[in-house]
Amino acid sequence: MGLSICPPPPPDAEGNPACFYSDGWQATSSGAGIEVWYFHEPQNMAKPDKVTAVVRKKDGTIESQEADIEAGQQVRRFEFATINQSAVAEVFFDSSAGRCFVIGPGS
Repeated sequence: MGLSICPPPPPDAEGNPACFYSDGWQATSSGAGIEVWYFHEPQNMAKPDKVTAVVRKKDGTIESQEADIEAGQQVRRFEFATINQSAVAEVFFDSSAGRCFVIGPGS
């Protein structure tokens, strides 16, 4: 299977680009919370980074978690156990490359 040839989605309303096509978020298997998946882009795999997963809820509040991504680390899962999928307005990743929005269900 090859790489995605679909064009990236347009920036969000704030001008943030879409994150790496492998990144995403969805409801947890229990349905009580959400999980957010960060994939270290292959061209940046050799360098460490700090990544913050930011969840903006429909009520305007924000919750976030940060993680150190080691050189060579391919993936990091963030879990927000108390945020129901229906409460999510938008999900972002903040890193040394800037902010991008994470594509989720129905995007």
